[in-house]
Amino acid sequence: MSEVRISDLVLTDEHSTIELDDTLVSAAEAIIALPRGVLIVLDEGKAKGVITSVQLLQAVANGNNMAESTAADIMNMDLMKVPLDGLLHELVPEMAERRPHAIVAVDSDGNFAGYFSPNDYREAIKRSSA
Repeated sequence: MSEVRISDLVLTDEHSTIELDDTLVSAAEAIIALPRGVLIVLDEGKAKGVITSVQLLQAVANGNNMAESTAADIMNMDLMKVPLDGLLHELVPEMAERRPHAIVAVDSDGNFAGYFSPNDYREAIKRSSA
């Protein structure tokens, strides 16, 4: 098996970040700017949740006030945090079994370092089986 680490993947694309108290208007503007991807919700540099266009549409359908409701109100908190220095071949089985809403990479201090997208997952599978 290859000794590929999480940090060997490109984790800086396919996402944008917002803060817990950002309004849903701000969240919508940020997600519209992404060709595809997710918003990672941060609190002082720590990943706390994820928002996709589905959560935003649900908020609209539920009648949320988009100018007053915040990212914290609608975010999905099913995150799996993986260390940047983690070995892919050790983490892929847990990722596959757990199937979290989002996987985020964190540095040694636990700060958000990148989003592990479905494309990154496919790349990880490819590299870890090489």
